[in-house]
Amino acid sequence: MKKLIFLLIIPLMLLITSCDSNDPITQTPEGNIYITSSPAGAAIWIDGLNTSKTTPDTVTGVDQGARSVTLKLQDYRDTTLTISVNEGQTTIVGPVVLVSDIVITLYGPVKIYETSGTSASQPSGLDLSTGLAHGVSSSEANLVDIYYSSDGYLVQSADLYGTLIRETDFFVSSGTNLFDEVDSPLRNTGTWTKNIGDRENNYVFLYDHDGHYSKLKIVNWGGGNPGDPAWVEVQWYYNTALQDNRF
Repeated sequence: MKKLIFLLIIPLMLLITSCDSNDPITQTPEGNIYITSSPAGAAIWIDGLNTSKTTPDTVTGVDQGARSVTLKLQDYRDTTLTISVNEGQTTIVGPVVLVSDIVITLYGPVKIYETSGTSASQPSGLDLSTGLAHGVSSSEANLVDIYYSSDGYLVQSADLYGTLIRETDFFVSSGTNLFDEVDSPLRNTGTWTKNIGDRENNYVFLYDHDGHYSKLKIVNWGGGNPGDPAWVEVQWYYNTALQDNRF
């Protein structure tokens, strides 16, 4: 009886061994991806996983097929592409142009006039959020953030005029190029004031009554003769995101 059991076990073991030897593990074909971006330095994610590499670089050992590649960079929107990977080949992608996630609007040049000796068609104040000029005594005066004052010929915060209440703070920068992409210092850092002179050559950062940052430059000036009120032209960026100081 014991011999019979032993003989039955041996064929079973041979069967299992035979099955294992005929079922090798199949490796997934792999290729590579070389990717560049503008600007460079974006983190490369593939199929939701961080590769720990940044553009420009090559990611090796990527499974063959359609791969989801996402580029991530601070101050820019995530950019996702579908890339086809072939076995033993390097797929070249780019440069991928990244889109900034900073939401700013450029206004101007807009002309504003001094507060004395002006008509209704010569507004002295500005609504930074819309780019519109309004008279400081008009029905839209409550929208004014800054205005051009005849008293000292200063561009200054609206709350310094009569009954207007909107307060804007000024920070004079060391730069002259409005388009240099330099960010504003935070409102609670550095020296902020209530106005600037009408011949200020550097651009200034503004922090308005609603908590928005702007970046403004006086680009032209004129007038100041009898019957010809003084005026300045200003151009500025307005950041539409609350408390966002990036430009």
